[in-house]
Amino acid sequence: MIVLKNATVFNGAGAQPLSNATVVISGERIEAVGEGVMAPDGADIVIDVKGKTVLPGLIDAHVHFGGTEGFDYPGIGSRLETYNYLKSAAQALKWGVTTIRSAGDYTPDILRFRDEVKSGLHISPRIVAAGKMIQARGGHPLNTVFGGSEAIAGGVCVLVDESTDLEKEVRLLCDAGADWIKTFISEVNKLDYPTRVPRIPPEKLKQIVDLAHRFGKPCMIHVDNVSQMREAAQAGADSIEHTLSVGATDTEIDDGLIEMLLKKDICVVPTVFSVKRHENPDAGLPMVYETLLGQINKLIRAGVRIGVGTDSAIPFLPIGESLHDEFSELVLCGMTPAEAISNATRGNAKLLRKDNEIGAVLPGYYADILIVDGDPLSDVKHTKRVKYVIANGRLI
Repeated sequence: MIVLKNATVFNGAGAQPLSNATVVISGERIEAVGEGVMAPDGADIVIDVKGKTVLPGLIDAHVHFGGTEGFDYPGIGSRLETYNYLKSAAQALKWGVTTIRSAGDYTPDILRFRDEVKSGLHISPRIVAAGKMIQARGGHPLNTVFGGSEAIAGGVCVLVDESTDLEKEVRLLCDAGADWIKTFISEVNKLDYPTRVPRIPPEKLKQIVDLAHRFGKPCMIHVDNVSQMREAAQAGADSIEHTLSVGATDTEIDDGLIEMLLKKDICVVPTVFSVKRHENPDAGLPMVYETLLGQINKLIRAGVRIGVGTDSAIPFLPIGESLHDEFSELVLCGMTPAEAISNATRGNAKLLRKDNEIGAVLPGYYADILIVDGDPLSDVKHTKRVKYVIANGRLI
């Protein structure tokens, strides 16, 4: 049993912060939260958190768990090549990220690791995983950022051309245990701009989404610009990843697209910080970061659901810390600090279909908790002042 006393609690579920509250954790679950809660006798650990803020554990909605922010091993590798994911797990937990959605990783390794985490074998964030990524043969990402690597192709990608049996491929992913289906509509090679690469055509994109839904899985779609956002929305995406990528020229989100996103309740995961880190004025690509801030502001003001994801770990985007940097970008886009944090906790939990068990500091929820110095609701940068992390009832 762990007891947090004298706590300021932002529960992530829309309520005003509690002051001088007590949080009681028993095993994996939160037992009690409140200003009048008495600390039970015989607790194993009692922590006075006066002057600190208790938040739900953070959820990153777009991670490549087997990737790396550096260049010391393959872009997305197997368990053997990625230190069995434990480096990524430790780095995420250090920053209070207690759940991640893997948006494409080496398979079946990531699915087996996910299950081992669930069984308690590893100290790691919870994992929701898409498994292999469905892309056009010759297209992004295998033939752009991964350089056509056969090792990555075998474990990370489903390659689509005219002869592909999509029903068979989607069924195989679902039977393997994928939680989501991930696919791409992307045609500009940013490593060789403005060269174009093959992309999945609209009719096959719609077929992939429909198959995912038929087999009971949500579908996430990678896009690079507004036209592709519209196409993803028309196809029935459950979440749209990235909105405007580095070098995009089709950048104006119109009212019709916003209306469609609202009507279909589609979540948009803009990964703003990744654009900021990768944009290079000397690369010869159109600059998009400042435009992106304004376009995401449109979505926020309209009430479109915004997921919080980072695209880590890819170069220059470390797992864990990048999520805190994404908070600052979303505040620049027009969110309050409370909204940015809530979107990465309660909001992301809803996106992952787990909002009845994670994403809030409430009785009965899993004890995934971040404790920071200061007041992140007045200055979102205070989320980086990590003091304690509790994951699944364990003090990390």
